Amino acid sequence: MRNPIPTLRNNWPWKVAALAVALIVFFGVRRSVSYTQTLTLSVEAETVEGTQALMGVSPGVVSVTFRGSEAAIRRLSVPGAEPPIVRLRLRQPPEGASSERIRLTRRDVLCDDGLRVVSIEPSSVVATFDTRATRVFQVSEPIVVGTPTFGEVQVSIEPKTVEVTGSRALLEEFDEARSRLATATLDVANRSTGFQTVLKVLPPDSRAGWVLRPDSVRADVRIVREDGSRDFHEVPVRVLQSASGRRYRPDFPTVKVTAWGARRELATIDPAGVVALVEEREDGEASVPIVVLPCSNRVSRVEIDPPRVSLTPEPPAGQEGGAR
Repeated sequence: MRNPIPTLRNNWPWKVAALAVALIVFFGVRRSVSYTQTLTLSVEAETVEGTQALMGVSPGVVSVTFRGSEAAIRRLSVPGAEPPIVRLRLRQPPEGASSERIRLTRRDVLCDDGLRVVSIEPSSVVATFDTRATRVFQVSEPIVVGTPTFGEVQVSIEPKTVEVTGSRALLEEFDEARSRLATATLDVANRSTGFQTVLKVLPPDSRAGWVLRPDSVRADVRIVREDGSRDFHEVPVRVLQSASGRRYRPDFPTVKVTAWGARRELATIDPAGVVALVEEREDGEASVPIVVLPCSNRVSRVEIDPPRVSLTPEPPAGQEGGAR
């Protein structure tokens, strides 16, 4: 029998170097894919056209563990990043069957190429079916979020009805409740002019299997200015310091101020910040008060009652006692 030791000793430095390189590469690759993270994901499902409609999937969420590089795992937690999806494409169930157990596989999880599915818990779900039916539902006006630069928001949508296909039993429930379909929210933050947009129509609930035709509506958004007026009673009158140094007393300590402008903006005015300023006139006539409003509000015009305020000079402090 041939002794292998002399063969192993031949060129042993090169062999040791090759082994070291192999170990470095092995542990480097292993480290790059050794990070894991578990996410709780909703199960999305749809079925091919047929006589049966998908009522839902139970459980509706599963825990999926991913393995990948540090960068790939970190991307799962980036705000705004699209999360992986568990999506099932189901066949029509056997005739007469109302439910079917579906085993989940890695192919059902849609994720980045840098990620590998390690496990799915639970490993199967139960899909429930019902007779397919179609109903027509009204679509509610969208919920508006944000505040326009000025004015009020008016929205009209088209079309106002949508056909919904799905489980007959569930559709009858929604029909009896006279439910309306909601849309995605409408953001009008910092808008100053009208615009048009397309909003997705949301299914009746979170259960799977709904088909909406059409699945979106056109929204015509208008920004209108609704003007109005607001009264401010007992607005204090303040006398501006005169150049002569004299002190004055207004014949009306308060006045009534009526302001006109955008109704929404008038409602935000703090009455405590409204004041009427009066200054001395050289001819001694009554002055028209200057109304000071919070500068953040837009006011087109104001009226003051009474429209003019007279000022009566006050005697110097030292002469008041002598006069008595």
